[in-house]
Amino acid sequence: MLTGDNSGNKKNSSASLWLLLALLVCAAAVFAGWSLFFYHPETTAVIGPTAHATKNHGPTFSPTPTLVADLQSATSVEMNPTDIPAPTDPPLPTDTAVPTDTPMPQPPTDTPVPAAVSNPDSPAPAPAAATNSPKPAGPCSTLMCQLLRRMADLSSLPYPEGTTSKQFASNNHQSPEKFWDYFRSDQFFSQDPRYGYPIGPNSYANYRIVFGADGTKEYEVLPRTEGPGYIARVWFTHRQHDRPGEGEEPEPEWGFFAEVGNIRFYFDDEPTPRVDMPVTQFFGGQESPFLTPLVRHYRTGNGGNISHIPMPFYRSVRVTLAPNPPYDEGKYIGPRMFQIAVKRFDNDPGPFESFCLPFTQEEDRELERVRQVWSNLGAYPYQAGGEAEISQVLDVEPGGSAQIELPGPGTITSLRLIIREGQENDLWMRIFWDGQASPSVEGPLRALFGTAEETRPYRSLPLGIVAIQPPGDAKQHEFYNFFPMPFHSARILFTNNGGGRPQIQATLLYRPTDDIAGTRFHALFKEERLQADNPANYRLLDVAGSGRYVGCILTGHDVDRGGQPYYGQGLPEVWRFPYLESDYDLWVDGQLALPGTGIEDDFDGGYYYIWYDPHNPASSQFPLSGCTWKDKQVRGEVASQYRFYVTDAVDFKQSLGIEVEHGIIGNNLSVTYSSTAFWYQ
Repeated sequence: MLTGDNSGNKKNSSASLWLLLALLVCAAAVFAGWSLFFYHPETTAVIGPTAHATKNHGPTFSPTPTLVADLQSATSVEMNPTDIPAPTDPPLPTDTAVPTDTPMPQPPTDTPVPAAVSNPDSPAPAPAAATNSPKPAGPCSTLMCQLLRRMADLSSLPYPEGTTSKQFASNNHQSPEKFWDYFRSDQFFSQDPRYGYPIGPNSYANYRIVFGADGTKEYEVLPRTEGPGYIARVWFTHRQHDRPGEGEEPEPEWGFFAEVGNIRFYFDDEPTPRVDMPVTQFFGGQESPFLTPLVRHYRTGNGGNISHIPMPFYRSVRVTLAPNPPYDEGKYIGPRMFQIAVKRFDNDPGPFESFCLPFTQEEDRELERVRQVWSNLGAYPYQAGGEAEISQVLDVEPGGSAQIELPGPGTITSLRLIIREGQENDLWMRIFWDGQASPSVEGPLRALFGTAEETRPYRSLPLGIVAIQPPGDAKQHEFYNFFPMPFHSARILFTNNGGGRPQIQATLLYRPTDDIAGTRFHALFKEERLQADNPANYRLLDVAGSGRYVGCILTGHDVDRGGQPYYGQGLPEVWRFPYLESDYDLWVDGQLALPGTGIEDDFDGGYYYIWYDPHNPASSQFPLSGCTWKDKQVRGEVASQYRFYVTDAVDFKQSLGIEVEHGIIGNNLSVTYSSTAFWYQ
């Protein structure tokens, strides 16, 4: 029989147990806290195409915006160059339709500026909410998450990242032939001194052929590069589908790229790659996290196999291609053409985990957000909230001007202009920041949003031109710009150099805030006729000082097919757009940092945009790059392309120079280039 005393003893025992449990929980919490304080995550397990491993996640990453460091150097291999045979037949062009031509606007003279708004019916500025866009949930605790977020929200573009960019490519840095920027034998790949990657002024190192831990032969396309940093862009192209060898079946989807086997990414000096999968799987767009539209392949990428998935590395990184054995010694199955852009942090930002699969929940969330934004081009890409809206209707008289003025400080996040079709032909636009006398943005209005020579609708992440057909009204075009543009004060000036009276419906979104970047948005339009007897390259941009390069629009046209530019012979009739063999090179702080392998390669395509369809040009236009116009029948074989940089934006500290060649053997073609470069400074 239980007594009252026994009942009390039982209650006391229960209380003691609860107290002991609470003490154990507190001790565990203290131990865990100290463990996290002292713990720096290391790599855990190898991730292959089908395997998965538990992932340890490091502390929140906060990069410091300071700059200093070079990539790992190597010793150049010396040998005698071999004879260069004549190239194979150039790619066959795609037939294109003839669009209606429009006049090129000429630089206007100074014209008077009317006060405020030209149209009295224009509404007064009023706060407004921006168009909704997918909003991330919560902060990012990993570098991978932060890099993905930057791909959908452009807010960080005006801020220097504190990185040094370098591109590893199949560039031939010695031969005058522009069409030899590719490998065709093991000897070319690993021993020929005309190839390799720059390691200093006029100094190069050859790529290597190595063997993996499994004994597989590997072509090392990215030599060991010390961290911390990340791979920002991976691009390949291979043999095109319409040139099969004897006994080979054409592969329109991949262009024989599958023969190179697997792509392998080695992180932090680990003997086994964390990513090891067939190239058709890596670039196929179906294998998470390598998903469309961040990844495209030969058929869906207009000839290029491209990945924009950032891949961070803390200690080091290497990339190889591993053909599938057995090997046919009489056939070269190594890489042909490639570009891999790497960015190294100039100062160690603190430990973070190198690229690892599977993604965390927050990384998957950001990846999905990027996919949504990149699949809805032309929509406002920022996290909406706090924007003010200004809408004005401007009537620009012949020879006159109209302007919009914004008090600051703040950051413009959206500029949209709606203009009736054809009325944009004679308009120029200039933007003056902070009361400066000279504009930071200047050019024909059309050239500041797209192709200068003709209004070509397209949509990209930061810029675009959208055709609008209002019911019962004339066709219009909407020109949009989502580049973030910080300012203390802003003046946007439109000048009419023609005899018409264009009307501009302008809508701006901006964020009033004192917290703005120290750089300012710049855009420069240029046009030049290059002559075949002029050995100099086209200077797309020359800038002194520090800043960030974020992209360009480049058009070539009016190529002179006369003379004997091809080994003493005329151009073969089937060889159209030959100037696309020219390289587009970026010189950063006096050094060749991003060597090109051909214009269309540098703009993420391949084989002269082999899949361009004039009846469906949107199929060749993507979030960060694309071809808006390719036509052999008008303007002397016109080709217009764009490329914008987000995670691969190029920081420069002293100077930036961008050059474009104009020839097939040396600069031996006469051609006209027009371009608009975009940067922050």
